[in-house]
Amino acid sequence: MKTNTQKGYEVPAAIIVVGLLIAGAIVFAGKSNGTVANDANTGHARGAPQSGEFRMPNEEDHVRGNLDAPVKIVEFSDFECPFCRQLHPTLARVASENNDVVWVYRHFPLNSHTNAFSAAIASECVARVGGNDAFWNFADSAFVNQRQLGTKFYNSFVQEAGLDTAEFSSCLNDREVASEVQQDLDEVIAVGGRGTPFVVVVTARGELIPFSGALPYEQVMSVIERARTN
Repeated sequence: MKTNTQKGYEVPAAIIVVGLLIAGAIVFAGKSNGTVANDANTGHARGAPQSGEFRMPNEEDHVRGNLDAPVKIVEFSDFECPFCRQLHPTLARVASENNDVVWVYRHFPLNSHTNAFSAAIASECVARVGGNDAFWNFADSAFVNQRQLGTKFYNSFVQEAGLDTAEFSSCLNDREVASEVQQDLDEVIAVGGRGTPFVVVVTARGELIPFSGALPYEQVMSVIERARTN
């Protein structure tokens, strides 16, 4: 499953303010670019070893848009994170308004969020039962109803979506699903993710531009513009 990887990157200890942005430059090893990070608008994870590999987007990912698009947004997110909820509609707008951009969702459930891991598992089971569109419908609904996350919400969503409830319930107990969520979590920690949401923009030339936090639309688009020319 973890194929087509690119070696990990380093995050400098010091935060650098760039222009008017509350931002930090993140330096990657190898083929990479620095970018902005808004640490004031993130959930926090434990320190990252930054020794892993970044898995390039592939057909096994949850994708909104055309996977062949030259610019790829890979978001590591937490369904219970308020900053992820804030960024979600921003990335949805970016993906819908730009045909050369694809949005990929991966999991970054924080230990401090009681329902984050279970919500990630539920989303994977929705995807197994209902496919890619069902996954994104779940994600949209989960962020809108963030305070209602839990078994009641998951079952209600599945019933209203007309999905097979028995198959969904069986999936929730499948250890392989939990393992897949854990793989995303291990990956983002290994490559330097320290807070949610953590985003890696893959440029048209395959370079990596990371940012962290709920950046506003204008700042996200400035990263996209850089990605188009790098």
